[in-house]
Amino acid sequence: MHLVHLALTDFRNYRQLDLPLGPGLFLFCGDNAQGKTNLLEAVSMIATSTSFHATADREVVNWYAPDHLARLDARVRRRDGELHVEIVIFDPTPPLLGSGEQAVRPPHWPGGTQRKRIKINEVPRRALDLIGSMTNVLFAPADLHLVDGSPDERRRFIDRSLCQVRPRYCQALQQYRKVTMQRAALLKRIRDYHEDPRLLDYLDERLTLLATMIMFERERMLSALNELAAPFQEQLSGGREQLQIVYRPSFQPQPQRSLTEAQEHYLRQLHAVRQKEIHQGVCLLGPHRDDLEFLVNGMSVITYGSRGQQRTVALATKFAELAYMRAATGDEPVLLLDDVFSELDQRRREQLLQAILDHEQVLLTTTDAAHFPPEVLERASKFQVVNGQLHPW
Repeated sequence: MHLVHLALTDFRNYRQLDLPLGPGLFLFCGDNAQGKTNLLEAVSMIATSTSFHATADREVVNWYAPDHLARLDARVRRRDGELHVEIVIFDPTPPLLGSGEQAVRPPHWPGGTQRKRIKINEVPRRALDLIGSMTNVLFAPADLHLVDGSPDERRRFIDRSLCQVRPRYCQALQQYRKVTMQRAALLKRIRDYHEDPRLLDYLDERLTLLATMIMFERERMLSALNELAAPFQEQLSGGREQLQIVYRPSFQPQPQRSLTEAQEHYLRQLHAVRQKEIHQGVCLLGPHRDDLEFLVNGMSVITYGSRGQQRTVALATKFAELAYMRAATGDEPVLLLDDVFSELDQRRREQLLQAILDHEQVLLTTTDAAHFPPEVLERASKFQVVNGQLHPW
């Protein structure tokens, strides 16, 4: 799988971009704040419909866009043919530029205007229909902190991969988030004596069904990741280290359980903490509080591992994610590397390069091409990024 073409209009600092692509390594070099990450962000949105860099879609729309719209247009070649993806993002609250009579005021938009429109092969689609059409694996400096970062980062790592290869997982995750929001609001009303606690029973049943589906898929993915990550860890550590990724759910799991037994087990624990949840007004158990633990030779890496060990574990885990998505879909994901080489020492840079060079399509950003050996630069399609414009070199 690879991108054949990418066109952007008023996306971040790209007023207009028309970029032919294809298989192989593409190197985008430039100073900070020139648009390198923005380019990878656009590619990632083609795959997932959401930004890994923004808290809201409207943030990707260029401030000076005349229609307050950003457009992304891409052609993707897969094993089963070519796909045309179009995304239009509307900013309903653009900034007021200038002052007084010179101020540029936003146009009036009718109520109900869609904030994001998606077409696949010219047919309007939902965001859920887009996810999985083109898979990608992103490796950014933040991913080097996968081990020592927050639990939320580790959950996002799992969810981003699973959503691309398991559409039902993505649907369950969206529904689960809605139920937890509804349930948290109800818990607060019950705490304030505005509702009957028995109203929780229906939401608990719904929450239980969705939560066990999500946890089942996470466990299955981590089982595959463990098989795939272990050889990478051995290779990166010179055969000295064995890696194990352990799933840590927020409730006490029951070993050797069926899906029905898991639901009953989870529901019992929900009932046991009900009074505590009402008192605090939050949902205390569920996938939104799960975590991962990384063990090397049986020891916790976050507690006992060095900084270099933690980065090696993060690298091995990301390589395993790539292999997992390839095995799950039968297609090579597009690999996005956002300035990670400057964060690595020489040995790890060489190992990462060795691992990616034969990949079908790699889009790589850097502030300094001196990190790369001449034979790699010769193989790459190279672009200088300057203020939202690409210049071949």
